[in-house]
Amino acid sequence: MKDFGKRIKAFRLRQDLTQERLAELLGVSAQAVSKWENDVNCPDISLLPELSAVLGVTLDELFDTGVETHLYRIEKMLEAGKKLSEEDFHYAEAQLRQGCSGGEYRGRCLTMLADLYLTRADKYKDMAAELAIQALAVDPWKHDNHAILCKAKDGALPDWCAVNHTELIDCCRDFVAKNPDHAPGYLWYLNNLIADGRLTEARQVLEQMRKVRDSYHYELYRGYIAQRAGDMAEAERCWDEMVEKYPDVWFAWSSRADTYVWQAAYEPALRFYREAAARQTDRPRFTDNYLSIAQICELTGDTAGAAEAYGHVLEILRDDWCVTEGETVDAYTEKIRKLQEQR
Repeated sequence: MKDFGKRIKAFRLRQDLTQERLAELLGVSAQAVSKWENDVNCPDISLLPELSAVLGVTLDELFDTGVETHLYRIEKMLEAGKKLSEEDFHYAEAQLRQGCSGGEYRGRCLTMLADLYLTRADKYKDMAAELAIQALAVDPWKHDNHAILCKAKDGALPDWCAVNHTELIDCCRDFVAKNPDHAPGYLWYLNNLIADGRLTEARQVLEQMRKVRDSYHYELYRGYIAQRAGDMAEAERCWDEMVEKYPDVWFAWSSRADTYVWQAAYEPALRFYREAAARQTDRPRFTDNYLSIAQICELTGDTAGAAEAYGHVLEILRDDWCVTEGETVDAYTEKIRKLQEQR
């Protein structure tokens, strides 16, 4: 949020507080306060009333404008990944719809409203899956129960007419035509072309992307195309070349690990995910590598390894994102507890 950290610092200095003293009063680390003031991340929403009280300002003063206050609250609700209550959902929807009508916040509100509806859809899909599982226990032969569970869990389906990505591919094509210098847009385009087996088009798009930005993605996607075409030897050669050309890019190591895990080659996948995690030194770090390690360890029965990896996830959330509570933290903490019980 623009200048939010500067406002915290200004109000802190006005109260003649050090970062250490403010941290002590709020029950957080001085490092967390430093990150707030440098706009690395923001305080948890639950801290805002106490933060404003300690700094001697209102929430509106802290956020500078009423609109910013509402948007920040909604952002934090969405970031927490919580299953929003009806009250929270309708509050967020009303605020965002108002912002979508025009003005300086329109783009931000459109993104957040889309995220809000997606969060809502995920909630209902989870509910649908739970009910389908119960229905299967009652009537295991009913086709609809299996179909609903598969759809709710985004399961695999063999029916091309049901799973092809033609409409999304058309959207991606229109996007890169209008934004030809936007390299990430080509990746979304390529993912769906390859998934649908449209490899001639994929090769053309890959060469277009390379002209915009030549990176490890070129070798990665050359490998994906070769794999989809059935030439695994060529795919492996492309992926090995990717890591050789970009040894200092942790994304390259993580992507190579992905190529192994999709083949159920868990041992080399673990090795490359660990190498990727070790090379990820820029802050804030991401949790993806350790989440992948944890899931592979669970698949292979290594409960100790899974618990250790989830511990690293919690460490990154705490140290790099200042996330120390909430549903996400509780879920990983519970996973660790259950894994330790199995040892």
